[in-house]
Amino acid sequence: MGRYRNKQSQMVSKAVASRHTSKKQLYLSVVSLILAFLILISATYCWYALANGTGKGNNLTLTAGNGLRVNDLGDTTQKFKDDSVLLPASSVDGRNLFFPTDGTDFSNETTKMTFRSANAGDRNYDYVQLDFNLTAEANYTSIYLDKSTSLKIEVPAGASDEYVAAAAKAEKALRTAIYYEGMDKPVVFTSQMNPCSVNAVKDIDRTTGRFLEHSTQVAVPFKDYSYGKNQLAMLNQGETRPFSLIIWLEGTDANCTSANVMLKQLVLNLKFTTSWDNTVDIHFDATGTDAASILEDNPQYTLVLNYNNTSHKINNMQFTMQKESANTKWKCSIPDNAHNDLTFMILDGADKNKKVYEWTQTKSGGSTLNRGTATTFYVDSVNGTDSRGHWHDGDIDDHGEGHDSGIIDDGDW
Repeated sequence: MGRYRNKQSQMVSKAVASRHTSKKQLYLSVVSLILAFLILISATYCWYALANGTGKGNNLTLTAGNGLRVNDLGDTTQKFKDDSVLLPASSVDGRNLFFPTDGTDFSNETTKMTFRSANAGDRNYDYVQLDFNLTAEANYTSIYLDKSTSLKIEVPAGASDEYVAAAAKAEKALRTAIYYEGMDKPVVFTSQMNPCSVNAVKDIDRTTGRFLEHSTQVAVPFKDYSYGKNQLAMLNQGETRPFSLIIWLEGTDANCTSANVMLKQLVLNLKFTTSWDNTVDIHFDATGTDAASILEDNPQYTLVLNYNNTSHKINNMQFTMQKESANTKWKCSIPDNAHNDLTFMILDGADKNKKVYEWTQTKSGGSTLNRGTATTFYVDSVNGTDSRGHWHDGDIDDHGEGHDSGIIDDGDW
């Protein structure tokens, strides 16, 4: 199969030559990639043959969101060839793609097949690769996928039930990988609601093309990297990172056995969102204490809110508290999913950010690291690293004694 192309094995893709970018778009609430092209699938076994088809392509757009800027894609959207064919391939993580080769040894058993490595001529011809840069405009910009992200095969109106069923099955063989240099490993996505795994081709004999080794490819749903779950990356202000997006058809997926699938339009709607699209204001109220005078008398001191989240690889993320209209109150904005491991500190910038005051406990000795749904922290005492305070979620409390003054203790202590 591999490079086999004639009128019986063509899929025509026309990516739009125009792009719609503007300064205004660079500051929208999401980074979105919308890619549409045509695919024609006909199969009797896992590694299937492609049939011919024609059709039109749609726009690819890239817009940057809250706290992010994206580079101009230039002529990237013009690089898709008019006679592009999305061929079945196999890859563990999208970085090394292997295509079956022509010949009489073609088999539905991967271990008996011969392959070739993807080369420069395959890019945006047999598979899709888009490279782009994202630049953060603020510190601690965590990047996620928007919940609307999807990869679908569009079914024309009036299609038969068999056609619809075959398209739905074929979608399961589609893979999307996102990675950047320095990432632990690329993330492979499936458009399905649940993870899936296959034994993908890992290595071949570079001389003969003979299959050598396979490894488990795990593809996860897009929703697993939505806001509040796994993050794709975290950038600081001014940091630019190159990303790559790879789309291919996984030939080792058993769902590639979608027979009689006619002309299809494949649409990827990939949207990035950030932690700065979802924030909450946190208030620090030191009324009745000498915290304000301490900060005023020591201009090298800084009041910060320190946040840790090991599952998101966030270590000592510090948000500087800004004084509100009242001299004894400060506030900052944090991601609204930051609920745990939060510590207010006063740091001495003149002494390598030495902690001179720290709030981790209530007056009765309970932990204040977890705010729950509360957004206001009341200072009860200022006493070096043994300072005390409490979170308050807006219900009646008894100000520091360790429980609410009422019948129900709602846990804001």
